[in-house]
Amino acid sequence: MLSASLAILETEDQRNELARFYSQSKRRLYNIAYSKLQDRAAAEDAVQETFLRIADKPKNFFGVSHDKRQSYADVIVKNVAYDMLREKINKPVENLDDYEDAAAEISAEDIVINNENAYALVEFIRAMPEGTKDALLLQSVHKESCARIAKLLNISEDAARQRLSRAKRQIKEFLERRSHE
Repeated sequence: MLSASLAILETEDQRNELARFYSQSKRRLYNIAYSKLQDRAAAEDAVQETFLRIADKPKNFFGVSHDKRQSYADVIVKNVAYDMLREKINKPVENLDDYEDAAAEISAEDIVINNENAYALVEFIRAMPEGTKDALLLQSVHKESCARIAKLLNISEDAARQRLSRAKRQIKEFLERRSHE
């Protein structure tokens, strides 16, 4: 896959430099992606996507001094991983066959109501501000602590707690409104 990234570049010097950088930093970038995604294949995909993004805009990468390129790549791989997480969460459930045993005990009406409620909740969460949604995702899906969330989002722990509190309060209010309708 690196060959696809290298093929995009204009000069041989850029190709050589990016290949060298790849061999030096692929493990570090993989570890960053894995820490966010908790999935080996997804982490590998994130690293590959990172190098495609670097190769797609070589002036940004090669315009940064050598000592700052690692930080630049770290930011890209984190953003790629977060994009992948958002995409995974925003993907609707398509196949209820996985839930056959449970569905046999539930009426069709209950299934429709529950699916509508779940879809409405997902849409409500999607509409939340990015920072609030990211904090909620990191805590509920990835089981991250407030301290870790603060570090990942580059905010204070108090701000992370406030975002989580706000998100939970908004979800509670939403669910209460839905139950009264």
